[in-house]
Amino acid sequence: MKNIAVFFLVTSVVFISCKKDKDDENNTPAPTPLSILSSDFGNAGDTIVMNIDTTNLGGFSLAAGQNQIWDYSTISADSKDTIRLLLPSATPGSQYFSTTSNVAIQPADDPNVYLYLNKTTDKIEGIGLYANIQGTTIHPNFTDRPIMLKFPFGYNSNFKDSAYLTDIINFGVGQYGKLEIVQKYDVVCDGEGTIKLPNNKTYKVIREKRIEIQHAMIYMGFTSNGPWTLVQDNKDTTYVYNFYAKNKKWYLAAVGVDNFTNNTIKRIQFLNE
Repeated sequence: MKNIAVFFLVTSVVFISCKKDKDDENNTPAPTPLSILSSDFGNAGDTIVMNIDTTNLGGFSLAAGQNQIWDYSTISADSKDTIRLLLPSATPGSQYFSTTSNVAIQPADDPNVYLYLNKTTDKIEGIGLYANIQGTTIHPNFTDRPIMLKFPFGYNSNFKDSAYLTDIINFGVGQYGKLEIVQKYDVVCDGEGTIKLPNNKTYKVIREKRIEIQHAMIYMGFTSNGPWTLVQDNKDTTYVYNFYAKNKKWYLAAVGVDNFTNNTIKRIQFLNE
């Protein structure tokens, strides 16, 4: 049972596995002073370090609209996350993804998890996932190459997407686990202006308002074809504001809240530079 729980945690930790919706559901961004392009994001060989603050969270503006000033200059770092962008050929899953992916993400400096992406001028799309779960590996491909972000991305850009991911893992001695994840997300760029961060750093940014809804189910069975018994059923909704600036290789800052009604801040991340 412990192995099955680890399987769920490892698979769900990485970004989004999503199936593309119709193009007419993605609006063209309005002309703005700031537009984020594919070239503003990192490539294989880059390392991103994010500071995390979970204590200094009160009194910050989350206002939408243009010409905003978001002052987060008093936040500090409780901890850090390291995200590595690697050549797929230099990762454990190279034999499965090196011909279809041009960058692999190693999130939170975890040597057991890799997300494989393909970055082009108009989008970043998911290719597949590799994970080593206590000595057992999985390497599923994403169906229909899920889109992580579209370019150009500017004020009033918006899109919706949904996902279905399933995988089966053999834990040996006649024990199998099956994971199903249904995920939906709704993204709108609802703000642009200036963000102030610690050490007197100021940036011109756009802000993305993102909702992610994830329903993950874990089953147990004695063969790879079932029958399956549901052993874990989790539903979770994440609300986050992401701030993007030019040439920063990742989002510049992210503010996680309890929901978009109360807007109680739970966690703030900001680029360590």
